[in-house]
Amino acid sequence: MSHAHHSPAQQPAPAVAARNGLGLTALILGLVGALSGLVPILFWLSGTLGLIGLVLGLVGRSRAKKGSATNGKTALAGVLLSLAAFALGVWGLVVVVTAFGDAADELDKELDSGAAAAVRVVR
Repeated sequence: MSHAHHSPAQQPAPAVAARNGLGLTALILGLVGALSGLVPILFWLSGTLGLIGLVLGLVGRSRAKKGSATNGKTALAGVLLSLAAFALGVWGLVVVVTAFGDAADELDKELDSGAAAAVRVVR
């Protein structure tokens, strides 16, 4: 009698799930930051989210290059969107500061012309 020994068929290795929470977080922060950057008064939100997303995205890219994380393309997209968000935040800051400066100049002109008119009325 022969003892036929059948080894069980080897199972294929399970697919590795994407592991790059930092890259995904950078992508989300960059997206929210870029969208908020389209409204100049939200420059503070856009700039902050862009800066945080940029740091997280760069760390995520580094981890992906070392092999300790996957989906480095997600981290790259997070870096690019975060850069856009930061740039929009800087643009928003310039727009808001310029607008407040222009408003202050107009207010000064109105106050000066009002004071001159008051002096003429008194005489």
